[in-house]
Amino acid sequence: LFTFIPLFPDTPKLEFSIDYEEKLGKIIVEDILQNDPNFSELSNPSLDSAMNLITQRLTQSIEATDYQYKIRLIENPEINAFTLPGGNIFVFSGLINFSEHPEEVAAVLAHEIGHVEKRHVVSKLVKKLGLTFLIGILSNGDPMIITEVGKTALSSVFDREQEREADQFGLDLLVKSKVSPQSMATFFRRLEREKGTYNKSMEIMMTHPHVTSRIKASMEYKTPDGFTTEDFFLPEQEI
Repeated sequence: LFTFIPLFPDTPKLEFSIDYEEKLGKIIVEDILQNDPNFSELSNPSLDSAMNLITQRLTQSIEATDYQYKIRLIENPEINAFTLPGGNIFVFSGLINFSEHPEEVAAVLAHEIGHVEKRHVVSKLVKKLGLTFLIGILSNGDPMIITEVGKTALSSVFDREQEREADQFGLDLLVKSKVSPQSMATFFRRLEREKGTYNKSMEIMMTHPHVTSRIKASMEYKTPDGFTTEDFFLPEQEI
């Protein structure tokens, strides 16, 4: 009897390649932006510049990635951010307005990047819709089917283990990016305090009923010896 031990146990066992995932993400994002009135891209050059600086700091700190990240600002008052296939991340204007410091935005982005790198998004779609179905969409892009897949991607939630993985990845990435891991605690502590009756449909909160444990993990994260933070110098301090 032989036991197969994977060489890279942290890599999700998916037959859906990253190339396929990026193609799927492209058609889903295009469909959402064109057809869903709740997802209108925000046009603000100085804010775009600020978000680019934050995103570059984070993505350049990832040791290796197969993704080309595309961060989109969405005009929506909800305090929300979520991930779609292929390294696509939507950040709502409500989250930007609620954040008091760019480090808080970085903390949320780091968590979402964790979902991307761990391939949680495509994993949940494969689980819900099946591998053959998703591959078929790439060759037969029926608009109605694409819309339904997009709705599934938007409505499906990550399980607790996936959220823990994304949290851990995010905290590690913040430290590599010279951002205090406590920024995550600061954001969620204020969100819990000021929005105690938060909308539980928000992806950022819906699978986290025990926000206290997340705050605790952030506050107790052990940084390496000699760790120092580096401020974000943003144009006109947009965030």
